[in-house]
Amino acid sequence: MLPTLRNASLGVFAALLASAATAQNPPAPVGPEAGEAMAALQAEIDALRDRAWLPSAAVRTSFGWRDNVLLSPFAPLARGFVRGEVEAIMLRPMRDRWELVSFLNGDVIRYFSAPPETGGEQQWVFHTEGRWQPAEPVRLSLKAVGYLRDMVVDLSETEARRIVAPTRVRGGYLAATPRVKLPAGFRLEPMVQIKRTDYRDYAGDYDEVRQGARLEWRRSSALILSAAWSEIRRRYAQRTQYTIGGRALPGTDLRFEQRDGEAKARTAWQAGGEWSLAAAVGRLENRDGASGYFDFQQKRGRLELAWQRAGWRISAEGEGKRLDYRNQTVGAGLAPPPRIAEDFETLVRVEREVSERWTLFAEHRWERSRSNEIEFSYRANTWLAGVQRNF
Repeated sequence: MLPTLRNASLGVFAALLASAATAQNPPAPVGPEAGEAMAALQAEIDALRDRAWLPSAAVRTSFGWRDNVLLSPFAPLARGFVRGEVEAIMLRPMRDRWELVSFLNGDVIRYFSAPPETGGEQQWVFHTEGRWQPAEPVRLSLKAVGYLRDMVVDLSETEARRIVAPTRVRGGYLAATPRVKLPAGFRLEPMVQIKRTDYRDYAGDYDEVRQGARLEWRRSSALILSAAWSEIRRRYAQRTQYTIGGRALPGTDLRFEQRDGEAKARTAWQAGGEWSLAAAVGRLENRDGASGYFDFQQKRGRLELAWQRAGWRISAEGEGKRLDYRNQTVGAGLAPPPRIAEDFETLVRVEREVSERWTLFAEHRWERSRSNEIEFSYRANTWLAGVQRNF
């Protein structure tokens, strides 16, 4: 499973702008000192609004240990590593009905006493987005995203055999997302996305078109409900179709058609600090449009919990998914069982803000992939601790 890239600085800016918006009408001062403080705060907010661009950046350095570098089911290889991360964002607040945001995320890992198969991993993502709001209830977002990943990847989900290897993949996508505010707290966001992915040393290049919509209901941060659905068409450049028995068919082109749906609930409250909780369930159906050898159904769930207070922040998240294959089987015999795959991942992170610029953090990630075919199963743990510098 690919790790999730965090956009912490984007969240910081969102919180900053939200606080600025709510501070437009500050409460009346209760004394001379309070009045001076409020005047200084208002001056800072006004100066922030007057700036055309708002830059921000953060860098992180950490040391850690991973107990299964190559995701092996039989002979796990453990290594220590050093990790460097960078996050940079440039935001142009909404002005003249336009808002622009761009950010760059980089994540590089280098192993000590690196094995011959891989010296480390790296992930880079660049995102730029323009938002046009011609009227209060309507907004149009245009996004362009490019990415590069050079890491050990498990590609077994859509393969006929186990493929886990160091792989470089690059690609990008363009997306258009209108948003319309509806009565009674509803928001509707249709979406269309075009994606291209290219692999090095693996015949998995594909083009993909995704279209769908997301419906959200909210009255406040106390409860936000949403449902999303999409249809995906994927065309592989080099992969072929298979017979129902698992034999490749030369001269054919493999295509996937997928239907994906997800329901999500989010809430936030205060009790000895600020709490947030999010839960999501989803279902994806994959069809290969040929013999059905690659047909499967995926069910998934995700849970996120976070707490922060007085410079401390603790977050925990977990995700699980199960894939049931319609025609792929395991073993031999007259009636071999269908192939089943399950993936689980948890992440616990603790942060301590020691000053405006510096933050200490530690985290643990646990991954588990299992199947009724033993060679598709493995587990991995990653521990790390480090320091973050904000700019």
